[in-house]
Amino acid sequence: ALIGTAFLFRECTEPGVSLAQCGDSVTSPHGWALLTVFGLMLYVSGYQVSFGPIAWLMISEVFPLRVRGAAFSIAAVVNFASNIMMTLTAEVLQDALTPSGVFFTYMGLALVSLSFVNSMVPETKGKTLEEIERMMTDKPAKDYNAPEAMKRA
Repeated sequence: ALIGTAFLFRECTEPGVSLAQCGDSVTSPHGWALLTVFGLMLYVSGYQVSFGPIAWLMISEVFPLRVRGAAFSIAAVVNFASNIMMTLTAEVLQDALTPSGVFFTYMGLALVSLSFVNSMVPETKGKTLEEIERMMTDKPAKDYNAPEAMKRA
């Protein structure tokens, strides 16, 4: 919200020229520029220690042991492809929604994501991978690392 609000205060450095026709001479007032940099640093720092790792934790825990390797690979490709898509569409989105509109949209998506995680993602703290698999599939987990003789016992 901070970055989206800061983009609302953009101004053209060329006197008498509107913001739409300004070209590359668009800037933010000095106070907003510093606040924007601080906001970005705060966001990146917070994201890296909180919401960022959730996707990696989820994909390492929710897939059954028999498909975990392949499923993790597919999930990682989808994650990186989504990141590339967001990077490539950023300019188009800014043209369509304005920079402040894009950041307010990102804020809305972050709130939806937070709501999803809080309501749909089960707590797995202190549980083994086998317990998580049993919880997710309602079936007993197979131990693929145990020798055959121990599995029959």
